[in-house]
This record gives sequence, C-alpha cells and structure tokens, in this order.
Amino acid sequence: MKMKRLVATMLSAAMVAGTVTGCGSDSAGSDGKATAQSAQAGETQDVTLKIWVPEEEVEITDEMVKKFDEIHDEFNITYEIAVVGIDEAPQALDTDADTAADIFYTPSGGVADLAGKGLLLPITKDYETIKDELPESALNAVTVDDITYAVPFSPNTFFMYYNKDLLTEEEVKDLDTIMAKDLGDGKYNFSTHITDSWYSEMFFLGNGCTLFGADGKDATDCTFNNEAGLAAGQYIVDLVRNPKYIEDLDGAGGSEFKAGNLGAITSGAWSAPEFREALGDKLGAVALPTATIGGNKVQLSNFVDFKTITVKSNTQYPLAAQQLAVFMGNPENCLTRYENQGDIPVLESLASSEAISSDFVAKALNQQASYATNQPSIPKMGDYWDPMKALGEGIYYGDITSANLQAQLDSLVDSITGTLTE
Repeated sequence: MKMKRLVATMLSAAMVAGTVTGCGSDSAGSDGKATAQSAQAGETQDVTLKIWVPEEEVEITDEMVKKFDEIHDEFNITYEIAVVGIDEAPQALDTDADTAADIFYTPSGGVADLAGKGLLLPITKDYETIKDELPESALNAVTVDDITYAVPFSPNTFFMYYNKDLLTEEEVKDLDTIMAKDLGDGKYNFSTHITDSWYSEMFFLGNGCTLFGADGKDATDCTFNNEAGLAAGQYIVDLVRNPKYIEDLDGAGGSEFKAGNLGAITSGAWSAPEFREALGDKLGAVALPTATIGGNKVQLSNFVDFKTITVKSNTQYPLAAQQLAVFMGNPENCLTRYENQGDIPVLESLASSEAISSDFVAKALNQQASYATNQPSIPKMGDYWDPMKALGEGIYYGDITSANLQAQLDSLVDSITGTLTE
C-alpha cells in the first residue's frame, strides 16, 4: 500500500542555513540521474523528497502531496517538508546543494544565476500540461538558452494598500499628496521598505534609471548614479527624514497599518489576508503612486518577477521531483494558494476568471505589473541585492546624506557592475 509519508518538523530558515556549511554540488542533469531513478515497469519505487516552502504553505503543501500520491502509484514517497523562505532557499542551495531540498521556491529573478551555476534541473516532464496557460513573460522569466528551469505560479511584485478612512481614492494616486496630508497625532502617512533592495528600486526605475540596460541584459550597465539617480536618491533621503514616514522594518509599518494608524503601505498580495482581517471594508489597494522627483512627476516603477517552484540538479529522484514541481503549479493548487494566502495565479485560465479579475487586490497587482520593470534574470543580478540594501540602510540610519550621496551612488554602481574602476 502506497502513501508512506513523513512531514518533517518545521525548521526555520536560520536553522536550515546553519546546517548548510559545505560547498560544491553534483550538477548532473536529469540524464545523469536517470539510472538512479529507473524502475521496472509496474514496480513501485521508493522515493524520498525534501521540500522547502514558506511557513504559510506548510499545510497546503501537505495536502498537495497527498493528492499527488493518489495519482502516482509508481512512487512510494516519503516527504520531508521544512520551512525555508523563498528568498533564503536559493542561497542555501548555493551554499550546499547536497543538503538542500529537492524542491524549493525561488523568485524567477534568481533562476538564471542558479541555472548558470549548474544548480537547477531542467523541468520537462509534464510541463506541457501548464505551458500553454503561462503568459510569455512568465515563460521567458524561467527559460535560459531555450531550457525551462522552473514552474512559475504567481506574479511577484508589490503595490500599495491604503486605509479608506485616512486617504481618499484620489489622494492615493500621488505620494507627495499622501505625505502632505495631516492625519492627526499618532498617525503615519506612508510606509515602505527602503532597507530592502526589492523595494527601494521603485524610485530609481520610476525616474528613468536602468539596471543592466533597457533590456536587462547588459551586465556592465547601471545608471543609478546619473542625474536621475541622484534625484531619486535625494527623494529617498528626504522621505525617510519625514516624521510622517515609517520604515516597514521588522514589520513596523504593517503593524501600524493593521492598527489603523497608517495611511498607505507598500506590500504584495501575500499581505491581503491579514490586512483584510484587520481593516475589513476600510482596506483599499491600488498601483504605486506617482511622485515628483527632480522636479518631474513620474510613475513609480518596481521589479516584477514570478514566484516559482524549482528542482535542484543533483536530486536523486529527478523524475518524481519534476512531476511534483509541475503538479504543485497546476490550476487546482494555484487556486488553493490564492484562496488561502492571496497569491494571484499566473495561469491565464485562473487570472481571467471572474472571481479573481473582480478582486481589487488582483486588480491592483495587475495594474502595477503594467507599470513595473521586468526584473533582470541575468546572473549578474546576484550582485545587485546586497549593495542596494546597504544603500537603503545607509540612508535610513543616517550614514548616507545629501553631502555624500553622489559618492555612495558611484560606489553602488561599481559594486553592482564592477566596471567603474576597471
């Protein structure tokens, strides 16, 4: 009788990171592992699969694998499900692929880097069951040299939530209007996450700066230190010094928003369930606002990529792992994610359905996606995150000011591209 299952004790990302101390990996592809997984026709193969998922997905992943078991009698799978965030998993794989999960989530922006290092298994088995429902942007985000390395399941970008009791539908269209309003004592007007490099780019991209060129493929190009970049940096410096602003550090902005003490906050669809619970009918969601940067009103533009499911290249069970990864991204499971945690499905049959298209959160995400900039997927993107985070932290903590901003932006671009001093 199949259905041998084990849900491992949930591990924090820190605990997992603490166990991955080795280096190197066997980057053999599915052909290299085929003999290890081959089984005689009609036989049931014993398989062990380690899966890393965000904490909010543990229960639904448990249900997913039960359903996978029901339709795959050829496998007798023992599952080990552990909690590792979508941002932590790629780094843990890169540190020690041998102890990393067989299946894990990663932003599509990191797929090319991991694939280039030989750490991801191409996903081909069963992919045709969902390929026709994926928009071209999603397919391009997970394809490197015509090889598909991940299963995209949800657009991954942020937009803006607001409290209808504090701000009107018209006021939330412009950040300067938001900041100018007097909301009273104990209230904040706006919150974002300047100390997180996935948020702070919206001012630079909105003001016309480019990262890795207009097409995101020129590893030597970053214009965050030109005149437009200096104006964007100055806007951030002024913003964080404003007492009406609160940094969403360690969830501080989110807590104030749920308490009714904050006018607007940037976040993604993942925050919808808790924000709905806290604010009810007072909750609104819109695309990012415009802002006047360097004397020009511009539309803030952030990165857009996709949440994806990937398989490590040296898994002992490439066939089962590929099939499960695709299964986890099928319409039924994408709908489950949406209903339980607000992840807007990328599959076109779901995204265009009446239930999802009428959701104001989905509408805000899709509108912002039209303003957003495709997140570069070249391996050099890995050199962006830490320097940009350091810039944001330097501005927020006061180490970077108007006086040294240009020098710090020059250093930022040098760190990202490595070209200014060559």
